[in-house]
Amino acid sequence: MHFSKKFFTLAAVSLAALSTPMQAEAFSDAETKELNKAIHAYIMENPTVIINALEKHRADEATRKKQEAANLIKNNKKLLAGKDLPSIGNPKGDVTIVEFFDYNCGYCKRALPDLIKLSEEDKNVRIVFHELPILSADSRTAALWALAAHKQDKYFDFHKALMQHRGAKNEATLTKLANDVGLDANKMKKDIMSDDVQKMLTESIEIAKKIGISGTPAFIVNDQFFGGYIGHDGLINAIKEARAAK
Repeated sequence: MHFSKKFFTLAAVSLAALSTPMQAEAFSDAETKELNKAIHAYIMENPTVIINALEKHRADEATRKKQEAANLIKNNKKLLAGKDLPSIGNPKGDVTIVEFFDYNCGYCKRALPDLIKLSEEDKNVRIVFHELPILSADSRTAALWALAAHKQDKYFDFHKALMQHRGAKNEATLTKLANDVGLDANKMKKDIMSDDVQKMLTESIEIAKKIGISGTPAFIVNDQFFGGYIGHDGLINAIKEARAAK
């Protein structure tokens, strides 16, 4: 199809009109119809322009969300990696890995050996754990018991026991797991209702929502966000990038 000089003039004016809506009034009905017809014909002859535009929009949105998440991470370091949060590794490590997880999440269970191996290999990494019980009522109960274990300085022992356990996480099971790792289960039953345990769980859920975490596992390596399971190699690469960025 041949496009006239008038068409390109109309097209240029119409693009400007997007940012200044009142300029659209300069078009006559006939000109508007001509422009719409020409644009339609061009798209039909060149359908990839729509695909390219959508792909660019998705890429721009992904970049925007990534940058937004990075800014939120930088501005919420205390909530994400405060010294009182459950963690393993070097408290003064040069790289901090934050994991959001659910005890009923299969990929979270799969990530546990990766994190243990990483903490053994790299003595300059700190790994912080955030409970994000999104899969069931059992998940929330287990999360509260784990935070109660943190009050007895046995968080990671109980965390491993919960992650390795298959099946329901009712009070009887949680009590047995607690006893198995040397915890005072009766104290835990009281502590799960305490203000500090409830607050810690609430804050983890709130910061996850703020950053835009909607699934588990999710990882933050220094300021970079990774949604989903990334494996041991993925964590190693993220640590290298974090150190290179300093």
